[in-house]
Amino acid sequence: MIPLRRVFATSVGACRLPHVLQRCFACCPVEFPLPSKRLMSPSSILSRIGRGIALVSFLVLLFPTVTSAQDEGLDTQRIIDNLKMEIPQLRQTGQVSLSSFSDSEIDGFKRATLTVNGRQIPMLVTPDGSQALLLAGPPINVSRSVEEVQDALAAESSERGAALARAAKGMPVRGPADAPVTLVEFSDFQCPYCARASSLVNELMSRYPETLNVVYIHYPLPMHEWARPAAVASQCAARQSDDAFWTLHDAYFDNQNDLTEANVVEKSESYLADASIDMDEWRTCAQDSDSAAHQEVQETIEANMQAGRSVNVTGTPSFYINGQKVQGARSVEAFARLIDQAAANAQ
Repeated sequence: MIPLRRVFATSVGACRLPHVLQRCFACCPVEFPLPSKRLMSPSSILSRIGRGIALVSFLVLLFPTVTSAQDEGLDTQRIIDNLKMEIPQLRQTGQVSLSSFSDSEIDGFKRATLTVNGRQIPMLVTPDGSQALLLAGPPINVSRSVEEVQDALAAESSERGAALARAAKGMPVRGPADAPVTLVEFSDFQCPYCARASSLVNELMSRYPETLNVVYIHYPLPMHEWARPAAVASQCAARQSDDAFWTLHDAYFDNQNDLTEANVVEKSESYLADASIDMDEWRTCAQDSDSAAHQEVQETIEANMQAGRSVNVTGTPSFYINGQKVQGARSVEAFARLIDQAAANAQ
């Protein structure tokens, strides 16, 4: 097997290699297993390089691959097979594909997308398919002036806010409609970290009853068998009542260990026993894949997923406060500081 070469660059204290790979390959970005002895941490690299060196906040993994070019293009399966040999985590995943080849701004490479269980990871591949660069993010243009960067960030923020507003339209909301702060959550009912985050969100709602509202956006991951049918069942409830949606939302997270792909719809019906909705209408929506209601709900979930990809959702749960992505905050107090700041800015 050809040795695996790794090239690292990171900003001080801003990026830890395990977290980047966890977000590439799993929904839950804290406990994804990595071979710690084989990977040098960015802090170790920085200590060896020395202090005071400014590095681009960027991580690149270089994988030499043995591939052949077919007449129609690259032998993508051969590239995938090589990546699986070099990256044990890829061998443990269900769906891996390589697509979306296009011209790159990097000389000598084409752009491509590696999709792992629905998660998209940018890549650079040489035209002959002999080498591939697996990136933690798209290539960063470092040739711009400060003013150009600020303009680009402002435009990006505006586009992200518009995309989130479109995604949030018509989705279930908790809290006052005219609240100055909106917390948008991309979540997966089967993700254990989403279940933990739900208690954090509940505490925030109690702390900010007039200041905060919460919008739930579906982002069921492909490796979670019952997440998608749960998303459908809950959205079918939301068509009639936000309260019915939140009943299912809370029940799914409270009973994650009891739910399966086979029983999630049946369990959902029992959770809705006291809901003030038309249960026949809900059953048709949740169970009859040929019904117009079911197809509309599936379209809504697909639109949610596309919205998440457009704003760079890389794991669940992902939070946005008034259009700004929450980075690193894990505690109620950390979220509270961001909410206070957003409320002040909204005045």
